[in-house]
Amino acid sequence: MKRNAKSFTHIKEVIDDLFTTSALPIDLGDARIWKIWDRVVGKEIAEHARPSTINRGILLVKVTDSVWVQELEFMAETIKEKLNSRLRKGTVRKIRFKVGTPQENREITKGKSKQEIRQHPTTEEEKEMSKILARVKDKELRLSLGRFMKVAAKKDNAR
Repeated sequence: MKRNAKSFTHIKEVIDDLFTTSALPIDLGDARIWKIWDRVVGKEIAEHARPSTINRGILLVKVTDSVWVQELEFMAETIKEKLNSRLRKGTVRKIRFKVGTPQENREITKGKSKQEIRQHPTTEEEKEMSKILARVKDKELRLSLGRFMKVAAKKDNAR
């Protein structure tokens, strides 16, 4: 789309472009897997298995040991169905389990304690985001900005 020099681009378009760019390593819709994983598989499994990557519908899950890999392979179809049900699309075609460190990003988290590796904003951060978002009247812009703020907070927390 060509614009003349005096026209402005709505901030919603800019933020939405950030989320739809092909430069991102995964589809952000697929990234919801990390958010819903614990609820889908339950606390016990979540302590031993974490999603690592998803590529072309194949979800790689890092698991603490081979015993858990074997157990989870029996449950793979059920887990896949539950994930796809929550995501409301056929995002996950297949799940592969591999023994490894079940953390979202080992390079970022290397040498850090569990308290330092937060996956979600703190209650204080959530309140601050809510205050900021409450001032945005446009619903679509508010939703886009909210998604952007959560992704930014997650990246800051991983550093």
